[in-house]
Amino acid sequence: MTARDDAARTFTAARRRRAWTYQVTDKTRFVVGGAQGSWWDVRVGTVVQVRWHRAGTQRVADVVGIRTRRN
Repeated sequence: MTARDDAARTFTAARRRRAWTYQVTDKTRFVVGGAQGSWWDVRVGTVVQVRWHRAGTQRVADVVGIRTRRN
C-alpha cells in the first residue's frame, strides 16, 4: 500500500507498476492473517490484497486482506 487518506476513507495500492485507489465503506471487511482486522490495520508499506467492485467511477473495497510480516 502506498497511500492512505483518513478523511476520504481511501487507500492506494500499487499493482504491476500502476497505482489504484480504493474507497472503504462501513461494509468493507478487513482480514489480518486470517483474523478480523480494521481500517486502522491498513498502513503505508503493508502488502494488501483487495476484492472490490466498481460503483460509478470508484473502486469500492469489499474485502481487504492484510499480509502480516514474517520475522
